[in-house]
Amino acid sequence: MKKLWDEKGATGTSSKINQIVEDYTVGVDYLLDLELLPYDIAGTMAHAKMLHKIKILEKKELDTLIAGLKKILTLYKKGEFKIDKSQEDSATAIEAYLTENYGEVGKKVHTGRSRNDQCLTMKRLYSKEKLSQIKREVGSLIQALDGQIKKQGKIKMPGYTHMQRAMPSTVGMWLGSFRDSLKDDLILLEAVVKVIDQNPLGSAAGYGENILGLDRKFTTTELGFSRVQENPMYCAFSRGKFENIILQSVSNVIFDIGKLASDLLLFTTKEFDFFTLPDSFKTGSSLMPQKKNYDVLEIVRGNLAVFNGYRDQIEDIIKNLPSGYNRDFQLTKEPFIKGIKLAGDTIKVMTLAVKNLEAKKKNLEVACTPELYATDEALKLVKQGKSFREAYQEVKEKYY
Repeated sequence: MKKLWDEKGATGTSSKINQIVEDYTVGVDYLLDLELLPYDIAGTMAHAKMLHKIKILEKKELDTLIAGLKKILTLYKKGEFKIDKSQEDSATAIEAYLTENYGEVGKKVHTGRSRNDQCLTMKRLYSKEKLSQIKREVGSLIQALDGQIKKQGKIKMPGYTHMQRAMPSTVGMWLGSFRDSLKDDLILLEAVVKVIDQNPLGSAAGYGENILGLDRKFTTTELGFSRVQENPMYCAFSRGKFENIILQSVSNVIFDIGKLASDLLLFTTKEFDFFTLPDSFKTGSSLMPQKKNYDVLEIVRGNLAVFNGYRDQIEDIIKNLPSGYNRDFQLTKEPFIKGIKLAGDTIKVMTLAVKNLEAKKKNLEVACTPELYATDEALKLVKQGKSFREAYQEVKEKYY
């Protein structure tokens, strides 16, 4: 199949590019674009409507293109629209389908666009939607924590420093620390939404255009962005950067979840036996009949490193690139999509675990042994007039 950058457009004789080179440069991008296709369709519809507004397309041509794009979306939802590896990406696949099925009008759909701003736009729309979903999922996790705090929060439990019993705490204080941290994480997520909510469509190959008079405000409204991303070079520069800051903000949520998983793995051991989850959350051993393992929490804990790996991949790919478009940007797509999916799945599974968490009240309260109150005893002596250091020493001698 001809490439968009070949002389005769998206259809015609096969390109002469070396097959090994093509396979290597395309990679899995064509498969990733299939997942992003609905967002590319949305961007293409908005672009076509804008081309009609500035009199590049006639009304009949616009109607034909919109009908064709809707047909692609219908086929996609049925699992019947594919992107061939030779097409490389969704931009070529869309244009090829429109041209093959609707004639010359299909060749007009890319007017005033580059695959650069087309890809930027679909990823930006994808990012906005996925960030909104993650915010909702974090909200559900916060609600689950609130529910357990109301239900079991007053149960006493030991607080730990240096992995040793230290001071009295409660289930509510422990779970509340994660709830409050997640609330702060939401502030960061909302800030990132504000940063990325700008429209790159019309930036073309990273330098805009000066002939057609593309109406970028129109597509901004059409696509639901809050503003135009004005500087076309910054549009190109933001590819990878925006994906990086998105995963950076989400990593705070995954960090909190990983820490909660570590606590639960400790507190559900036989040695502690403070909390339990239903057997439906546990796995068995292929050798040891008595074992019931909290594998799901171990996978949550381990996925913190996997997620951070995706984030670090993006940063390492983009950090030393010069201005303008570089093909390296393509390689940020896979870790970004994988990172977003992993984050959503991890938040959901931890929400389910929190909802089903059962505190073992008797064991928790028995573990609140007298030495946990040593600091309180010292401070009571201070209120009676002793210096803190004198009170500290007096109480210390009592326990040692």
